[in-house]
Amino acid sequence: MPKLIADGRVPMNVAQLMQKKLDVRNSDEKIKTSYMDNYFDTGDAVVYHPDGRVKIVLDSQTLRDMTPESPRDGGALILGEDVYKTLQGEEFKKGKLGKINDALSKADVKAHLVWKALARDQGLLNDYVDYIFAEGKQRFGYDTAMGVYPDSASDKPKLRAWCVSWLVDRSFANGRSSLDNYVGRFLGIAPEALSVSGKGASNIKAYTMVDLQSFDSAVKGLEATVKPELLKPFSDLRKKL
Repeated sequence: MPKLIADGRVPMNVAQLMQKKLDVRNSDEKIKTSYMDNYFDTGDAVVYHPDGRVKIVLDSQTLRDMTPESPRDGGALILGEDVYKTLQGEEFKKGKLGKINDALSKADVKAHLVWKALARDQGLLNDYVDYIFAEGKQRFGYDTAMGVYPDSASDKPKLRAWCVSWLVDRSFANGRSSLDNYVGRFLGIAPEALSVSGKGASNIKAYTMVDLQSFDSAVKGLEATVKPELLKPFSDLRKKL
């Protein structure tokens, strides 16, 4: 984290990672794979209180201030009670995170309180879920994915980074990620990338996965009655979407 910050970058958050995966879905296969087949720690934090409360702290400054000397236990940053109280974020009482520790259906993910908080936008969440489930089904035969796996409480408030796993692991949200070993992977965003966020063509949501699936169904229904050469322009267009 100190190297990332010293380079003038900020850790990518979950919503930005979601959008990036959508942006590169039709890119070169190597680029697409680099996002789909890797896991990423993010700049969004999850904080656990001894009494079972949980806070989701988006773009956590505490994470950005982390150094090798920061107090940790079991891979979590240890916080004082006073620090916990000052952290701004959506708080959940004990047992109120919703369904956890299991893969979810598409509908469950879209309605899950944790994913809704991390995505920050329901439209983004819907598009991302449709994409992940379509890819997971095509590549691995998955019908469920994107489970939420939080850590358990301990005797002191503790903080971890939300980690989004790779597709083969069903792209789940990992709230147990360790902050003190060599497998951590924060992705830094350059300031110039942040300055154009939301302004580029990649952020124009002209269509969704549902739209593409409807298109495919319509074309498939025409295959029995329309000459193949007449459908070729539509097939070529579909490959570009």
